Amino acid sequence: MDKNFRFIAEKVFSIPGRGVVVTGKVEGGSVSVGEEIGFLGTDGKWANALVVGIEVSRRLVEEVQAGQQASILLEGVKKEQITLGTVLMAAPEASVPISSAPPQPDLPHVVSIPSEPSMGEAIQPSSSLWRTILFVGIGILILLAILYFQGKLDQIKPIKKLASQHLSALILN
Repeated sequence: MDKNFRFIAEKVFSIPGRGVVVTGKVEGGSVSVGEEIGFLGTDGKWANALVVGIEVSRRLVEEVQAGQQASILLEGVKKEQITLGTVLMAAPEASVPISSAPPQPDLPHVVSIPSEPSMGEAIQPSSSLWRTILFVGIGILILLAILYFQGKLDQIKPIKKLASQHLSALILN
C-alpha cells in the first residue's frame, strides 16, 4: 500500500450484508482491494477497515490512484463512524498482513476479516430524490391523460352548457 494514500469522504451509505460505501476523491497515493486503511472516527478513536471493493466511473477496479473520484466498499466499520470530510489514509500497521496483525493496545482494531471475499457485484447507491420526483410527475401526467380521454377534463362542455343557458335566457326574454 502507498503510505501517502489520502481519501476525502464526500458521501457515505451502507449496503446491508456488504459493508459501508464511501464516495469521494483520492487526494494522494493509491489503494487496492484487499488492503487495510484507517481513519479517525466520529468518536475520536482510530479505526481500521478492509477495502473489499473499488468502483470508478461505474466500473469495478482493483486499484484507485490520486486524482480519481471513487466509491470504496469497506468492511469492519459502521456508517456512523464516517462523516462528510473524514480523511481515510494508510493504516499504521498496513505493512503487516491483516491476518497476522494483532490489535494495537492504543489503536482499537475494528476490522472483521471475511471468510470469503464478497467481491464481484457493483456498488449500488440508494435511490435518490430525483427518481421519486420523476415517478410522481409521470404518474400525475398519466392520471391527467386518463381523465382527459374520459371527458372529465374537457373544457368545451362547460362552455357549451353555459352558452346554451344564455341563449335560452335570451330567447325567453
